[in-house]
Amino acid sequence: MARGLTLADTAQNRLRPVNPASSPYLSGRFAPVDRETDADDLRVEGTIPADIDGVFMRNGPNPKFPPLGSYTYPLEGDGMIHAVWIGGGKARYRNRWVWTNGLRAEDRAGRALYGGIMTPAFVDQNLLGPDPDPGWPTKLDAFINIVRHADRFLALEEGTPPYEVSPELQTIGRFDFGGGLPLGMCAHPRIDPVTGEMVVFRYDIEEPFLTWAIVGPDGSVTRPPSAVPGIDKAFMIHDFTITEHYAVFVIGPAVLDVNAMLAGGSMLQWQPDLGTRIVLVPRAGDGPVSTVELDPFWVWHFANAYEDGDRVVADFPSWSGLSLAAGDRRAAGDQRTPVAGQFTRVSIDPARGAATVTSVGDHPSEFPRIDDRLTGRRHRYLTVGAASGKHDLARGEHDRLVRWDMSTGRSEAWDTDASIGEVVFVPRNGASGELDGYYMTLARSVADDHSWLYVWDAADFPCPPRARIAIPATVPNGLHANWFARRP
Repeated sequence: MARGLTLADTAQNRLRPVNPASSPYLSGRFAPVDRETDADDLRVEGTIPADIDGVFMRNGPNPKFPPLGSYTYPLEGDGMIHAVWIGGGKARYRNRWVWTNGLRAEDRAGRALYGGIMTPAFVDQNLLGPDPDPGWPTKLDAFINIVRHADRFLALEEGTPPYEVSPELQTIGRFDFGGGLPLGMCAHPRIDPVTGEMVVFRYDIEEPFLTWAIVGPDGSVTRPPSAVPGIDKAFMIHDFTITEHYAVFVIGPAVLDVNAMLAGGSMLQWQPDLGTRIVLVPRAGDGPVSTVELDPFWVWHFANAYEDGDRVVADFPSWSGLSLAAGDRRAAGDQRTPVAGQFTRVSIDPARGAATVTSVGDHPSEFPRIDDRLTGRRHRYLTVGAASGKHDLARGEHDRLVRWDMSTGRSEAWDTDASIGEVVFVPRNGASGELDGYYMTLARSVADDHSWLYVWDAADFPCPPRARIAIPATVPNGLHANWFARRP
């Protein structure tokens, strides 16, 4: 090997940038934008309700440079937060990258340095600066979610430390809760609206494979990371949920296999013979852990869970397998089996270690949300995104807003003229009911490719949006959103 040429240089230089035109998640309505924008006094079609006062934020992957080797949606990409502040019937917009240290290193180099998660590259450490992010050789991408807890805004991905951003989206830096969560946390924490606790988890490719922890309402770690019993493999687990007394894990047979990757195969393997497990962990940290064995299925996202007497009920879109490739609706590593989706309710009996799985609706959907004030408690209504079939959408896009009434098992829907993102519920000030407020989402109109924030009146749904707020910048399709009311 020539002097000055390292293994890192060789491995990195073998990878070529992905052609954005070759990926539906780097082109079209998913194409990343290349600038940070500010816009005040946004144009409104209709009327913004006067009682909406706060900020809508949505995170999502927005690679600044063409990825090296591969790009796997929705598992990687530089984070970019899009925000719309609303108050007094007016709105303003801003977007900002989450400037991780890895992204700053690439910005200095003027190109991507890290390989994709399926094609990792051993990056020359000299290029990464004095404080490289953890996770090397893969890049820390804080692109999945944005939450507020203990008055901190945290941009999240899976299994790494969050990045804190200011209320106006300036990147502050990595945040590990004063050393309480040194390895990081999940992209989908659950914040208990009654106790103020934030319950988190983390999966890993080495033991302990799955841990959980609790962050108190003041932002301090009150229960340090503890291993979930009985997890003997590296399972990918994207989301979980909570009830008043339990952390609820649904562990599908999506196995992370480093040896398979080193041998030229896929790091992520769907192994249906393992089945799916539901594990109930007492939040108090004592008492028995209950485990239920079921036939294999996969869950990306949960709507909610709650306790009904001595049973635990959870609602979520389920999938017959895990598939990531664009246009590929077959399970990862299993080309025989088409992947099908449905909306599902599971009722778990912890004492018996048994569960009943019920198909509520047989149409694929995603991004389930409830009124967050009911997290861990009984809910009646929830929303999901689905496809109407009226537009030419990429896999993972939705143009139909569906609301389920779980007390009746019936749904109603509104077909939009746009590719809509995750829909959040915004309660009116002082509201107590689940429909006393608004539904809100970012949208990309199909006909003219304009970006909007849509606002529906939940009490009148299904109905046209009450307001469409025009965003004078391109907003790519993204991932998770939340509403943060203005603090008194």
